[in-house]
Amino acid sequence: MRETYIKNMEFLISELHKEWNKSKGDSNQIKVSLNKAHKLRSKISEHIVKQQKIINEDSNIDFEESMKMSKENFVMLRLIKKINRNMKKGEEEFCVNLDTEEYNVYLKLLESKEGA
Repeated sequence: MRETYIKNMEFLISELHKEWNKSKGDSNQIKVSLNKAHKLRSKISEHIVKQQKIINEDSNIDFEESMKMSKENFVMLRLIKKINRNMKKGEEEFCVNLDTEEYNVYLKLLESKEGA
């Protein structure tokens, strides 16, 4: 019974990861300079590493919180992919189309220490 429960939870989490990996349609646009894009990419990467470390190592974190953090990490990865795609074009400034989740994560990153 326990193995079935664990297997079902692993399947559920796998399906959530697939869903979180998909952008939900662009509704916002940000203008980013190449310099700002490098800083933003670095800040996002640091944030993902920090959150993943908490998820993996903090035994006091509850399941609900770990799922929220995991989802936010997937949204940040989508944001990095969009930034990278635009950076490859080689333009000094570019616009990035974001869905609501990506835009909210972007705003949250800007609020935290104005690092981007």
